Amino acid sequence: MLAYGIGGPLSDRFPPRWLMCVALVATASGGFALLRNPSRSVLCCAYAYFGMTTILLFWSGMLKVTHALAGARRQSTAFGLLDAGRGLFAAIVATALTFLFGELLPSDQDASPQQLATALQMIIVVTMGLIAFTALLLPIALSQVGSQQVSKKNLLPTRSVLTQLLRRPSIWLHGLVVLCAYCGYKSVDNYGIYAADVYKTSDLAASQLTTLTFWARPVAAIGAGLVADRFGHFGSMTVLFILAALGNATFALLGPNHLPWLGLMMAAVCTAATFYGLRGIYFGVFDDLHIPPAFLGTAAGFVSLVGFLPDVFFGPITGYLIDEHPGQEGYRYVFTLVSCVSLVGLAACQLNVRYLTQR
Repeated sequence: MLAYGIGGPLSDRFPPRWLMCVALVATASGGFALLRNPSRSVLCCAYAYFGMTTILLFWSGMLKVTHALAGARRQSTAFGLLDAGRGLFAAIVATALTFLFGELLPSDQDASPQQLATALQMIIVVTMGLIAFTALLLPIALSQVGSQQVSKKNLLPTRSVLTQLLRRPSIWLHGLVVLCAYCGYKSVDNYGIYAADVYKTSDLAASQLTTLTFWARPVAAIGAGLVADRFGHFGSMTVLFILAALGNATFALLGPNHLPWLGLMMAAVCTAATFYGLRGIYFGVFDDLHIPPAFLGTAAGFVSLVGFLPDVFFGPITGYLIDEHPGQEGYRYVFTLVSCVSLVGLAACQLNVRYLTQR
């Protein structure tokens, strides 16, 4: 979480494409720590290291590059394509690596621990190679599409600049918007568990429901981006928050006796799509917030620091509610919470519109 705040100013000081390249090389190199049956402490350090390389050096630079390449009229479309591509590529790579993992194991008998370790090491090596190849490809790809727009060298933001940015209510309000949308995104993880615990479905059916919602991500992100660039970013986010609140209210009020399995699948996909759509929009509004391009990385880092706090607290809260109130009651509390959080995001959007209009 701290890396979000520190990485923003770094992306304003150094060319983002080279920061991203260094981040990919550093991330690939971290794979060596996983190849030799790491201890628990080494594993924890490795994942902390990955958190630093993928966020401190990469995240804000990626947002700044996307903003620069999108142009003034295609911000949400570009960020929608970014999120759709992330989701689609992750699904393809995970599927391919899972297939490779299975091929590396014996099919006629149970795999021994040594065979499992060898197969896993091969998966790690392939992943390291893929990341390293991307590091080589990235500077070339960006140079061909106008990376000169985002490679100018600037000074680190001064204290007065940071103070000026943090005094803007619009920055805090948009951080709250991202936080509310991200709570909803995290809640999608509960759909499969809800189906298994309340609808008493098989693990296979529950996993199929979750997979179906994942495949809605690219369509929702791209569609929301196109609509937002056509009809307005804040208006589109407002509509999506309303639909998200209604979808979670449906889960909270209706159960197996009133919402059949097919209805649950449709409601889950549509509600998940609203959160995927928000992810495709909420980083495309920096021009609307009147952020100077030279300090966009700093602003993006701070918004991310606030907006991604649910990574810390949302899982424990929902887990506590489900554990303390077994059965449908606990999930009703969870979905009611997400519905209320969506309404808070709606209010933050409207307050930001009012503030920016009066400014």
